Amino acid sequence: MKSMTIYLSNDETLIDFMLKMTKDKISKRYNITHLAEDMDVSYAMLHRFINKKPVGQKFFVKWFKFFIN
Repeated sequence: MKSMTIYLSNDETLIDFMLKMTKDKISKRYNITHLAEDMDVSYAMLHRFINKKPVGQKFFVKWFKFFIN
């Protein structure tokens, strides 16, 4: 079993933390398409998350699986 410790400031939410981690991972060379493929989610779903649109629970499960490893 793996674990991840998340420290949030007073005005920061878990979604804000997840967005920051996701955006930090994206670069000119490693773009959204590559990240979506590695996370095993669709490009559209990752794009919706980055643009603060609603995504399902399946996305959050896959996000944590990817970022914990």
